[in-house]
Amino acid sequence: MALHRVKIEKPKSLSRVVAEEIKEAILKGDLRPGDKLVETALTESLGVSRTPLREAFRELAAEGYITVIPHKGAYVSRLSEEEVLEIYAVLSVLEGLATRLATPKLQKGKPGEEMLLLFEEMKRERGRGDVEAYWRANRKFHRYVAETSGNQRLLDLLDSLRKQVLKTNVITLRYPGRLETSMVEHEEILKAIASGNAQEAERLIVRHIELQSEFVIEMMRPGAGE
Repeated sequence: MALHRVKIEKPKSLSRVVAEEIKEAILKGDLRPGDKLVETALTESLGVSRTPLREAFRELAAEGYITVIPHKGAYVSRLSEEEVLEIYAVLSVLEGLATRLATPKLQKGKPGEEMLLLFEEMKRERGRGDVEAYWRANRKFHRYVAETSGNQRLLDLLDSLRKQVLKTNVITLRYPGRLETSMVEHEEILKAIASGNAQEAERLIVRHIELQSEFVIEMMRPGAGE
């Protein structure tokens, strides 16, 4: 594995530095989906003890890059095409519902202002070309819209699904080509919300998530991105 001894150059925790080194190896393809992360090999190659490594595992699992299976170990996250289709199919319907419920509340005042600020954050990260920061801002935008719906059960279901979607980070971050079209789709969604057309906003967000699913599946196939 192409991992190097870590060097702390910024005031980050050692576990965060370790997590970023492993994440980089995953995104570069040095660690592939399904690969087991062997603690003894990683502590030796990274020059750290097991404590920061295990904390890094927890951070990476929370971000969707790895999957920790009790009594078996940690593995680079992997999803099948069928799993992606199932997750995104449910997600698209629930996101659509949340957007339709939230649209009347996002017309003016603080909710509308906050939504615009989150949208501007996405635009800023897109302009900087920071793919990881863009998708973080993207998740914040979607979660805020869902929160504004006022339906806590719906929000809980969406949070659970989004944790599973995080496993596609390996794909969406490695292939940034989806970023530009994603931004265009969000501009259309924002216009529909701003105009108060809840049904159109719902339709657009469902289609946006369907397109994201299609992109992920295409990138999972052999030879994609070459």
